[in-house]
Amino acid sequence: MGTGRRWIAALAVSLALVGCARTGRGELTPPASAAQWDTRFDVVFDDHYTAIPVQLTGRAPGDVIDQKRFAQRLGHADLVLLVTVDQVWSRGLHAGTPQQRASVSLGKVLRGELARGVHSEQVLELRGGDALPAELGGQVMLLFLRWAPGEGAGFHHHLMRADEDVLTLIDAMVRHARAAGQMDRPATRSGRRKKT
Repeated sequence: MGTGRRWIAALAVSLALVGCARTGRGELTPPASAAQWDTRFDVVFDDHYTAIPVQLTGRAPGDVIDQKRFAQRLGHADLVLLVTVDQVWSRGLHAGTPQQRASVSLGKVLRGELARGVHSEQVLELRGGDALPAELGGQVMLLFLRWAPGEGAGFHHHLMRADEDVLTLIDAMVRHARAAGQMDRPATRSGRRKKT
């Protein structure tokens, strides 16, 4: 009987530690200065992904909508960075739809700044839309992230396939905004910093 109680106590402690690790240091968390979430961003930072790169010169109605949302994401994101999708999976059901996850490795920061101590491996929750295709594993994608203190993971995001045209455009726009004094210069402290 004593052994059973010790085993249950050890299990409870280990589960508590796992729960603490999930919300502990190393995760993407909003800074103290982050503004509260504004619902007008719900469509733009929809916690999902765009399967094809945005067609920057396309004139079809769908292309124009994608271009507008791309501009909004770029303009309103607190962080824009490249990520590599390690794997995708579904876990249980929420309101009749699978709770989808994408395990990603954080790469080059294109806009914004990562806090010191943020782990390069993160898990993103995705909602709505079709199930994530397994082929996303190994893909390099753009992550647009806007802080949302007090909501879910503390942020909302959107993943988008990255291609050379889009990356070149983002780089040019960020350099132009910095030259015009509309964005801060990259940080010079050690650790992760903004990159141009």
